[in-house]
Amino acid sequence: MKLVTAIIFFLINFFEADAQKITYSVVHSNEGSATTDFDILGKVGPNYLVFKDIGWRSILQVFDKDMNELSNERLKFMPDKVVNVDFITYPDHFLMIYQFQRNNILYCNVVKMDGHGKKLETEYTLDTVRIGSKSPNGVYNCIYSEDKKRILIYKMQEKDNKLYLATKLYDANLQMLDSTRFVFDYNDRKEIYSPFQLANDGSFCFTKEIKTGARENFSRIEVVEYRPNNTDFTTIPIDLQKNYIDDINVKIDNLNNNYLINAFYYPEKKSSSIAGLFSAVISRSTGGVRTYINTFSDSLRSVMTGTNQFRFAFDNLFLQNIFLKRDGSFILVAEDFSTQSIGGYRPWNRWDYLYNNPYSYYDYNYMYSPYYRYDRFNTFNNSSTRFYYDKALVLSVDNNLKLNWNNIILKSQVADDDDSYLSFGTMNAGAQIHFLYIEKDRNAQLVQNHSISPYGNFYRYPTIKAGEAGYNFMPRLLKQVGAKTIIMPCVHRGNLAFAKIDF
Repeated sequence: MKLVTAIIFFLINFFEADAQKITYSVVHSNEGSATTDFDILGKVGPNYLVFKDIGWRSILQVFDKDMNELSNERLKFMPDKVVNVDFITYPDHFLMIYQFQRNNILYCNVVKMDGHGKKLETEYTLDTVRIGSKSPNGVYNCIYSEDKKRILIYKMQEKDNKLYLATKLYDANLQMLDSTRFVFDYNDRKEIYSPFQLANDGSFCFTKEIKTGARENFSRIEVVEYRPNNTDFTTIPIDLQKNYIDDINVKIDNLNNNYLINAFYYPEKKSSSIAGLFSAVISRSTGGVRTYINTFSDSLRSVMTGTNQFRFAFDNLFLQNIFLKRDGSFILVAEDFSTQSIGGYRPWNRWDYLYNNPYSYYDYNYMYSPYYRYDRFNTFNNSSTRFYYDKALVLSVDNNLKLNWNNIILKSQVADDDDSYLSFGTMNAGAQIHFLYIEKDRNAQLVQNHSISPYGNFYRYPTIKAGEAGYNFMPRLLKQVGAKTIIMPCVHRGNLAFAKIDF
């Protein structure tokens, strides 16, 4: 009896520990999910903040710790039509950097606000540029360092086979530390530049990928680095060992003072099949480069494809996340993604997705990165497209760049027209990385909660249930706001809402 009592007590505590507490925000009937763009800022001061762009209105929604709405007010100082908005959050305030156009001038402004949605300083202009037609995505790019003590605003313009780059570096108080203007030779048929990455010391880097033919895989890669108050860039070539790559992921490891480069590789310049993972680490102290090629095994191919077509098992994989470890090792997450044109004539093509999508776009010759695949809400609003988000591959790479384990999140998701409810979101709980995604059970929406430890162990947790009828979650757009707390957007009767989930 004592043993039975102990087991029952253990099970009760186990399930209580695994239970999730869900708290919903208020739902506004005039904020339809199809017409609202949003950004979850997270916790600022004592409150949780969400920015919403509804038509021509910019609204800041403020919740207390229990998701009670404190305010949902329009930001009257914002122009009617904002081109793009970026946020940098701090414990007690946040910076909002926004772009808007008046006549043929595009403005890049900034304002500092507190956790109650009140301005701490009057908004002012950081930079302006003369443009032709209206840009849907803005011209300026805003990035910040991991410790948020350095902020970089940059713009790139392509003209006459030249690439013109202008940057401004600021500290956390928006005091300008450095500014640069450079000109590069540029061939838009054979070269691609990745988005910039900013280190804690204010250095920034990007990759330049080069191919010999217009529709071939990249055969050369260079990492271009600039350090504050220098007069020129440093170019670091990376030996691909006669392989070819695409979909490059660049990450700065500030703790170990390295640049990390990862990409899927092909053995042939026009090969349509991914063979494995190419990894490189560049020491920021010495400039030394180490590379390694991990070829995917047949057993992994078998699990990924589930058919006899092993050769094509990884062809729809795209790198999504990277989690760094203190010893210089890291965990990569890739997802199997593809689309199908319903009633159309264009087949799914990895190349077109990476390099000829709507985000690889020029407006008055201003350059946008081809790697910005996801919008924040209602991505790829195409009435004739079917979306497939299938297995997620988790790869652990040690500090010698060798694969030491892999695991797979088995899922199969499909939807027509709108993929807002597909893919996955992650929560980094330290000892485990949680993967949250939707699975339908008899037309009911269940949020699966699976996790993987740093040692590759797989754990299955109870599903997250809405608790109240009519809520549909969007896991891939969630924001982690605490050690074991997330805010996940959801839709209730066609209107936008937010759910705070405590694990």
